[in-house]
Amino acid sequence: MKSLIIRRVVVVVAAMGATLGLLSTPAHAESAPGCSDTFQVSSTGYIDVDGQRAASVKQFWSPKCQANFGYLYVWQSFRNSHPHSVWTVDVGVTYHGGQSGSDGGYFENTSGSDFWSGPFAGRGICTGVTGEFIFNGVAHIAGTGAACN
Repeated sequence: MKSLIIRRVVVVVAAMGATLGLLSTPAHAESAPGCSDTFQVSSTGYIDVDGQRAASVKQFWSPKCQANFGYLYVWQSFRNSHPHSVWTVDVGVTYHGGQSGSDGGYFENTSGSDFWSGPFAGRGICTGVTGEFIFNGVAHIAGTGAACN
């Protein structure tokens, strides 16, 4: 009887551990296309729409690609509460007070969640990322802190 209880406890603990492991995994990928070694290098910016958190804006650096990337993620909770909606996203690396440093970060009429800018070879330059989330014709903008690689 005692060994049966111990086995049940072990099974329950193992199942709880597996469940907790699944819950703690990232909800989305944060690896720039073609540059799997990216890591975040500045503070996160947040975009709210009508009081609801809609998106996060981040800046990443890739040692392998020697480039900065902008990233905008549309939160799952926002997508769930707007299931048949589309939005437009513009995300890019900026430097020297707002000059654009990267291309390829414009996505029109999409319901996607992960958006990357093109690379910006910003080694030795202080950069930031600006993300624009256009929903129902209204632009919502946020930026990251600066990073000096």
